[in-house]
Amino acid sequence: TPLMAPLDTAVAESIVDKRKGAFYFLHDKLHEAAYGAIGSEQRCLHHFRYGLALGNVAVKERDDVLLITAVSQINHGGPQAVVDSEQGVAVASLNLDAGKVAMKMSDFFLAHSIFDHGISYLRKGHWEHQYDLSLELFNLAAKCALMNAEHAHLEILIQQIMHYAQCFEDKCQAISISITLHLLSGNVLEGVKTTLGTLASLGEELSRSPWWVPQLVIDYITPSVIQQHLSKTDAKLAELS
Repeated sequence: TPLMAPLDTAVAESIVDKRKGAFYFLHDKLHEAAYGAIGSEQRCLHHFRYGLALGNVAVKERDDVLLITAVSQINHGGPQAVVDSEQGVAVASLNLDAGKVAMKMSDFFLAHSIFDHGISYLRKGHWEHQYDLSLELFNLAAKCALMNAEHAHLEILIQQIMHYAQCFEDKCQAISISITLHLLSGNVLEGVKTTLGTLASLGEELSRSPWWVPQLVIDYITPSVIQQHLSKTDAKLAELS
């Protein structure tokens, strides 16, 4: 294969060795010298091509660990290493799959980084030409941003989804995440308003009858009331410590 031939040559010249199917430099200084001799642009290309080769193997063998390694190498190369839009879509899809693997591992910081890299490979007009891929990358990136409390980035992602999503069903996840963000930020009123506005857009006008509480929420939950309850919670936690 294109990757193996140079490695076999390096083994023959005692630069690297092979043990149990793995290649390694015979000395750290050789490693540093070899890497340092490569220009920055060439490094990016080498990382990118190496990652693509690993990615093909990872997909074929359904190896999740290798897939994470592959996209790490690909993303080290970055969008500047992409040769055309078709390759960009393929790389974005690999990042989507790898990000899902990271989410299954509950590593939401890694997953968020991978999804963001996936988005970076999408070119202008991607919401029109790669709609499904774009929607899934943005939705999952938004979920991770919420989990990581990266609220500023989350708002940008939600704005993009709400602007480009083609139907209500495609906006559902973003709306749900937006409501959750309001509640976690202590902005209960905005969460309630978003909920009511969403229901109203579906023709579901909720009454103010005693069995529901929107007006009660609007009338009663004020910043001072929220602060009062937070103070009580802090006092209870202090008693337990």
